[in-house]
Amino acid sequence: MIPEIKLSPIYPNSRAINQNCSGKSVKTNSIKSESRSDVSFGGVSRPISTLSKLEKNKTLSMSEYVKYSKLIEVLKDVPKSQNSPNMTPIQQLEYLLKTGKLLSKSNHDNSTVLDNLYSIATTKRAYNLDSTVIITNVLDLICHPKYVTQTFGDIPDNIKAEVIKRLPNNNPVKYNPSAMDVVASGTCAAASLEVNMAHSYPAEFARWVSKLSSEDMSLDLNIDLKSISKNPLEALKIINLLKAQKTFDGFNKMKIKVDLDDGAMARACVQSKYWDFGERNVADVLIQSAIMKLGSQNTYDSLTDIRGGDFNQNPQGLIEVEKTFVESLIKNKEITSLVYHQVDDEQNLVGYNCSLDTIAKHITQTLDSGDDVILGYVLTNETSGATLRENYDPKVDGKPNKVTNGHEITVIDYKKDKDGKLTFICVDTDDDNPELVSYSADWLLPKIHHAGYPAQIVKDDEYEIMKHVM
Repeated sequence: MIPEIKLSPIYPNSRAINQNCSGKSVKTNSIKSESRSDVSFGGVSRPISTLSKLEKNKTLSMSEYVKYSKLIEVLKDVPKSQNSPNMTPIQQLEYLLKTGKLLSKSNHDNSTVLDNLYSIATTKRAYNLDSTVIITNVLDLICHPKYVTQTFGDIPDNIKAEVIKRLPNNNPVKYNPSAMDVVASGTCAAASLEVNMAHSYPAEFARWVSKLSSEDMSLDLNIDLKSISKNPLEALKIINLLKAQKTFDGFNKMKIKVDLDDGAMARACVQSKYWDFGERNVADVLIQSAIMKLGSQNTYDSLTDIRGGDFNQNPQGLIEVEKTFVESLIKNKEITSLVYHQVDDEQNLVGYNCSLDTIAKHITQTLDSGDDVILGYVLTNETSGATLRENYDPKVDGKPNKVTNGHEITVIDYKKDKDGKLTFICVDTDDDNPELVSYSADWLLPKIHHAGYPAQIVKDDEYEIMKHVM
């Protein structure tokens, strides 16, 4: 591993937000930012995350009280974070206890948010990462998932020189240090999965950060093969195709190893010392790097944000199949990705595989079940704001809607006005705006290319939709 970065922690940080860090997704005037609650993301329609009634009403046992008291001691002098302007870390901890999230259990090893925060506080972190920084990162993002971002921070020149010195001679970055200056990151799918974990699976989110920042720098996912496919042989084929690190764990069960590439810890160390508001914090770096590595057949390089692998149509990001695979592993349940658009060989949007009402039904039913929806939308030359072609007449060339851009976001809630008009509440990790974003259904639904859902919710429509996929 690369790091040897020894600088003081950053409490508080007074440096300004970097305004020139992203810009991959095309912004349009149809997007409206909405200032919703700084803490609670349970909206008008959906239940509060995926917690059971027992978890919501549970009180601290004696052993849990000991852990809670330890965290209070660790956090007592820590001021408010810029990613939590209205609450101190202790107030965040109290909020999570009150809402039941602190004692919620992860879907892989039954550890709670409290268990994992305590582990961060009391066991050595890899490369001496500051445990207090990591704890506050976890608290910030569970309380405020809207602050999850895919914006890479800059690496100071002196640290960059140190990283380069530690790279093997065959690493191309050694001879092209500017490759580490990631401006337009491709981690939107990974960041959207991170939002989903922080919002609806807080204990699993905390477990990932705890394990990845530990000296092991890895974790295991305990997988039922049926969470990948109803056919165990098909599930095994998919796991082999995507080259996940696996070991059998009994009949129809498997352990999938999640770990980090070498550059991930270098990025984490830099962000623990040089974090600026609007950049990824340590938790963001660790989770997004691990997801990218897992989804890209273990080819991702965190230093350059470049991946290889058998499906690298683009050297950045994850494709739909890879993102769906990782989502199924994280949730340990079968996720079905539905493709709604018909796109021809010239990348023109020429039709839809179902009605817009059906798409709205899939999203709202998933939100009502307590989960979020990660979707990919596209913009076209008729709908892309600054790229809109004036006086466009589809009758001239018979080709409406040339696809020009795409982006992945997380829908965490919806609301209806008194007239029944539907609006989706979303987290966009790439809009340089640490607020929730509201999209009208009229604007968003026609642009949704694909979205992932629990298989049970869309089973009645899946065949009819997917038989039209070109």
